[in-house]
Amino acid sequence: MTFLSKWFEDLIRKMYAKDTKTLRRLIKENPAESPSVFLSDDTFAAECYDSRTIRELKSAFHRDADPEECEVWGLSPSEWKENIEMALTALRAAQKKYRINPIS
Repeated sequence: MTFLSKWFEDLIRKMYAKDTKTLRRLIKENPAESPSVFLSDDTFAAECYDSRTIRELKSAFHRDADPEECEVWGLSPSEWKENIEMALTALRAAQKKYRINPIS
């Protein structure tokens, strides 16, 4: 790996949000980008963003963590909830950015 490719890889890695607070900051600082680009593809948050509706994410956020999903993704209950919140935040931001009508 060359210095430049390592530098670029490190830069991209820094652009992924590790929590909701960071995600909100990245979305605010980069309004031209789709909110989903800040969710690493190999995360539960990205999976939720791609496969769930806002209604489903809100419902999940207001209940206990799903033990099966925690096991599959290797998450603690608090990490599960954080990933749900990140997906919800990104989906709401995308809806606002692209003026998409909410899907139940």
